[in-house]
Amino acid sequence: MSAGDRPPGARELLAGKSVLVCCGTGGVGKTTVSAALALLAARSGRRALVLTVDPARRLADSLGVRSELHEATRIPIPGEVAPGGELWAMMLDPKRTFDGLVERFAPSAEARRRILANHYYQRASESLSGSQEYMAMEKLLEVATDGRFDLVVLDTPPTRNALDFLDAPRRLLAALEEGALKWLMMPRFSAARAGLRVFGQGGAKLFSFFEGLTGSEVVAGISEFVSSFSTLLEGFRGRAADVQSLLRSPSSAFVMVASPTRLSLSEAVYFHDRLREGGLPLGAFVINRVRPRPASGALPETPWAAGLPRRPPEGVDADPDAWGAMLSQTWEHLREEIRGAEIDRQNVRLLRRRCGDDVPYLLLPELDDDVHDVEALDRLAPWLGGSRIEE
Repeated sequence: MSAGDRPPGARELLAGKSVLVCCGTGGVGKTTVSAALALLAARSGRRALVLTVDPARRLADSLGVRSELHEATRIPIPGEVAPGGELWAMMLDPKRTFDGLVERFAPSAEARRRILANHYYQRASESLSGSQEYMAMEKLLEVATDGRFDLVVLDTPPTRNALDFLDAPRRLLAALEEGALKWLMMPRFSAARAGLRVFGQGGAKLFSFFEGLTGSEVVAGISEFVSSFSTLLEGFRGRAADVQSLLRSPSSAFVMVASPTRLSLSEAVYFHDRLREGGLPLGAFVINRVRPRPASGALPETPWAAGLPRRPPEGVDADPDAWGAMLSQTWEHLREEIRGAEIDRQNVRLLRRRCGDDVPYLLLPELDDDVHDVEALDRLAPWLGGSRIEE
């Protein structure tokens, strides 16, 4: 494929989308890439929000801000910005988002008060399987549809399995509707008769022991939580369906962020396949921290073959033996870097052969230091914008 025939870079991708979902395993620079994409959109004149689910301060650190970012916060952009361009950032608070759903779907003010005050709701809202990922998609739906932003870039939680994010609504709703919560809602399960009816006569002692450990109101509290929360499930199901519609719409795309290692790229392949099976649009692969090739091309076998002096040049006070050892060690280090750069590119070529050329493969260089402000994020713009490291 020639350079002119290659798929568009990130600038073209951003121009046609209102939602980008950046996914990938932990440690591949996903938060940095998410922030850089939002910055690129802002500089081109769009009002862009980067929303992170990561409880660590990686997003704030990448942008060079000290605030906690619990609300959408505008980030100053130095230098030239196209008219209308703004960069905003926000860190998801899953508990606050869960509370917001309760306030939205509770049938009455009294029901809302009971649920929010219930100890078991407070625990469940922080620990139910899939709750963090579900709340990420809920917040994404909220900010993507309220009209404040032209583009929302979601930095998803680090995950070893793509389905951890994509399957979150099903897992959360199942946890709320099935298993222990489901049988707790049965009419025969009351605080007064739970030990006898559920466990049987012989289980009454076990129930009594359990009650002694946890407190006399434990069953009543759980029953009240489940009974009250059941009135919200239809609203939760509706919002989950709305999120799925948003993610499948032409205005949305997934961006898979990976490092150029075999392990990371195998996860990218798996994610690619799951997206395809689910009918979800993949917008680009971003391969981060690709080691650069030397500007001079192939490196000779030894420093002497490259014309470097075997002895210290005149005016350099160095032991001749130490000089030779230093050059040899430096040369071997360079050769290792070149071999590593070629391995990175070979791994990317294998990914392209496996997944095809219908989306961009954007290769970002390994930077000398961490990204800690907007100026550093700007260093990634040429590669995200379409200029690629030679493959």
